[in-house]
Amino acid sequence: MHATQFPVILTYHSISEGRSPLQISPGLFAEQMQWLHDNVQVAPLAEVVRGLTGDGSLPERTVALTFDDGFSDFHTAAVPVLRRLKLPATIFVLTEFCGKTNSWPGQDAWIGTRPLLTWQQISELAQDGFQIGAHSINHAVLTALPREDAERQVAGSKAELEQRTGRQVEFFAYPYGRWNPAVRNMVREHYQGACSTGAGAVRPHADPLALPRVDVHYLRRPAWFRALFTPSFLTYVATRRLIRRMRRQPEGHYARV
Repeated sequence: MHATQFPVILTYHSISEGRSPLQISPGLFAEQMQWLHDNVQVAPLAEVVRGLTGDGSLPERTVALTFDDGFSDFHTAAVPVLRRLKLPATIFVLTEFCGKTNSWPGQDAWIGTRPLLTWQQISELAQDGFQIGAHSINHAVLTALPREDAERQVAGSKAELEQRTGRQVEFFAYPYGRWNPAVRNMVREHYQGACSTGAGAVRPHADPLALPRVDVHYLRRPAWFRALFTPSFLTYVATRRLIRRMRRQPEGHYARV
């Protein structure tokens, strides 16, 4: 497979108007989804993971859609577009904050407060075929917790999601993108795959428990979004990641909601 044909996992947060790097306007989101529908293959996250775990091969020119934190505007702004175009998606939610707002400890004030999906909405989404994933209980930094507390965040969120939705929860997203070998091993005991915030395409050697993703914040300009699967795209993403590191922004900086 040519390097530029490797699958890409995109990360969205809030589909709403605003200047936060966590927000993509509904209009821009609709344009992006239409372009994906017309130009590439959009597949469930599970298909990408199967290609890494020996149950298949990595699909070419494929995009998987993920939405972190479970903002309620996913239900109002994203779902109608995804349903119309028949595009699959995975939503990573926090069990303690369902039906509340993104006001967990450590939240940056500049992000602003927005409502999150209710349990009823999450159950409806699961029934409608959307994949629900776990994003911990309350967005804690797992690498800073005692082992027992980290285990509760990892396993407890999965158990509650499965109990409330009646669906198996196979995927996890690390809060703030932070993980270490101990946390990864906990996740491995409960999930088929997990998403980090390391930017890039999913290559054959990628760790299914630390999947790289591309934050759509970097792809707001239509020219860059439409550059998916071109040589310049991977160079651009690598450059943006280097700039973030030089500024000493932690991995997952844009995952703080």
